[in-house]
Amino acid sequence: MRVSRAGSRWGTSATALVTVMVVGLARNAAAGCGCQKPPPPVAEVRPNVTYAGAPVTLFGASLVEGEDYDVTFTSSATGDDTTVSARVVNRRDLGDGVFKNQLVVPVPELPLGPAAIVARLAGRTSPAINIQDADFTVAPAPVAVPSQYGEWRVPGYRAAVGKDGVVYVTLDLTGTTEPLVFEARALGYPLRFTNQDIIFRNAQGFLMQLLVGVDGEPVPGMFVVPASDPSSSDSDTLRYSRHEFSTYFLQHAERQPHAVDPTDPNWHLDGSRHVDHNHLILAIAGQLGHQRPDPGTTPAFDLGVTTYSLFHQGLVGVSSVTMSGRALTDGYDTAGSPPTPDGDVFSNGMVSVHDHAKIEGDATGAGFDVARDAAVSGSRTIGTPLSFMEIKVPAGIPDLGKLTVEPGSPEVADRAPHRSKGGKGTKRSGGPKGRRQRTLVGPGSFLVSDLTIAGRSTLFVDNSAGPVTLYVTGRVTVKGTGRIVVADPNPEKFAVYVASDQPVTFGGSAATRFYGVLYAPRSTVDIMGGGQWYGAFVGNALRAAGRSNVHYYRALKGR
Repeated sequence: MRVSRAGSRWGTSATALVTVMVVGLARNAAAGCGCQKPPPPVAEVRPNVTYAGAPVTLFGASLVEGEDYDVTFTSSATGDDTTVSARVVNRRDLGDGVFKNQLVVPVPELPLGPAAIVARLAGRTSPAINIQDADFTVAPAPVAVPSQYGEWRVPGYRAAVGKDGVVYVTLDLTGTTEPLVFEARALGYPLRFTNQDIIFRNAQGFLMQLLVGVDGEPVPGMFVVPASDPSSSDSDTLRYSRHEFSTYFLQHAERQPHAVDPTDPNWHLDGSRHVDHNHLILAIAGQLGHQRPDPGTTPAFDLGVTTYSLFHQGLVGVSSVTMSGRALTDGYDTAGSPPTPDGDVFSNGMVSVHDHAKIEGDATGAGFDVARDAAVSGSRTIGTPLSFMEIKVPAGIPDLGKLTVEPGSPEVADRAPHRSKGGKGTKRSGGPKGRRQRTLVGPGSFLVSDLTIAGRSTLFVDNSAGPVTLYVTGRVTVKGTGRIVVADPNPEKFAVYVASDQPVTFGGSAATRFYGVLYAPRSTVDIMGGGQWYGAFVGNALRAAGRSNVHYYRALKGR
């Protein structure tokens, strides 16, 4: 591959941000990992928006396999052009899976914005492929989103604008695997947009996710926050929440069925399509002063980004939080460390603290009902309602069906595929007589329809080698002296995501010790009885009662 005369340099990074995927619901699918997206449409050029250095694929009936072609990219903004050369190969088309002749070339450095593409057989003048500038846009280099929580800026940022006035931003999420919330806005670029104005594609051309769901309702977890002042010189804010992404990376590990084919990175070794969730292209069809931005490059502005944990408070109830009895929230740093006043509580609705319950931290909600003998040690704030993402279960993870651990049930050790040669095996617990144990061995993710732990029984989570994530599509019930025990007490290494509106019941006793995080935004969640609950808990109507003590793990904030 050779490169001839270089065009002028183009801008650096991105504009109003937000990211990535909540993978689609499917069971035992061949590809797994969230790669079951509808394929991109058959086209002459794919993707039609990407950045310098990224591959672009050209298709045409006149292309001859094995022949060399010169491909010229011409900027419509400046007229600068750059030519690269490549040889035609015959590969499967991502669009329809059919083997076709195609040219795969890297996008050269050009000014941002629309660009025309012409491909000619080497030494010939007549074009074999002719792509108009309305059908291809050079985007800025991806902004790398850090894994650390906090606030940061990309100064002097410029975004690309296509021929139709759509603003394009690219993001690199390679380094982010933990549950995160992203917020971003363009400081000094007053772009106005709504939920209906935004879509995500990736660097392959897959449509990743629309902001608009069924009947025009926003997809939970992704929405636009208008600028507080309509005359502000800053853009509206885009906010997006996502859960863990460790499953995706584990399922693409070397030698796994979903590992990428080294001869063609668009496909897995098992023959299924690979979807790149790391390099995303955000398209915003917004307006500047009631009109679309001009094609080309935006004026320079600062891109302001805030990232924070999906588990930003100890107790979260989407519709309400109710604490009663002697329930307590506080915070902690490490096991055995003194409690801290960081047991914050959040709700879009009422926060009610009854009897002798106590919040050792701040409370945010639509209103407060605090009894005389109850207490909130920190501030009480009327907050802005937040949207909570909907859980979608990664396909291809081990499906354990109904997971019931109670006297009389078998004792089994379940392992994720990359950790197991045999899948399941009988295992004696060696525990007290009458107590049953089921073991989940990490790192890995598991799917269950219902989770029930009862009697003198234990679900043992062996997260000593890496995190364990449990996706539940039904209800969760832990009752009696049933318990969940983890090998590593770091709450970041055990997560339960509930992809249903079925109830979650955690019944504890004085001896209960739970370490992990729960995300069940559509479920009624009850933490009752007693015990010590370390981590963070998100439900719809969330109720803590009895002598249940919830200790928020401060490291979840990323501080």
